Amino acid sequence: MIGRKFVQAALAAFAVGFVLSGLWHVLLMADFYESNAAGAVREAPVFWVIGLAYLLVGFIMAYMYPKGYEGGSPIGEGLKFGAIIGLLWWFASNLVLYGALEGTFTVVLVDGGWHLVEQGLAGMAVAMVYGRSSQEGS
Repeated sequence: MIGRKFVQAALAAFAVGFVLSGLWHVLLMADFYESNAAGAVREAPVFWVIGLAYLLVGFIMAYMYPKGYEGGSPIGEGLKFGAIIGLLWWFASNLVLYGALEGTFTVVLVDGGWHLVEQGLAGMAVAMVYGRSSQEGS
């Protein structure tokens, strides 16, 4: 059942992930990605597609978090959960992209590592919405 907390958790994960991604990729590390990703990076990102991806991941995180919640601190559980999502979503995807596109393995390590942090923080946002409750739709 889709409830208020589910939607709030999904939107929280989206907001945290999308904002942090923009800060990291556009403001802080743009030169790194430009020089290490060779011709694989678009000249102008398609932000609506990126936003859609983060929204999708937000809903997936909001759906899955209550199913794996083991009790304890929402901050610790959320960080662990989000880092696992970062590993599953980004690190694995970066390996596939490295095999298919031009770029350096350094990008896989830096970007994959960043997404463990980014999604860890998004997982914390999800966990803070749900609190200590494991009910999905409250």
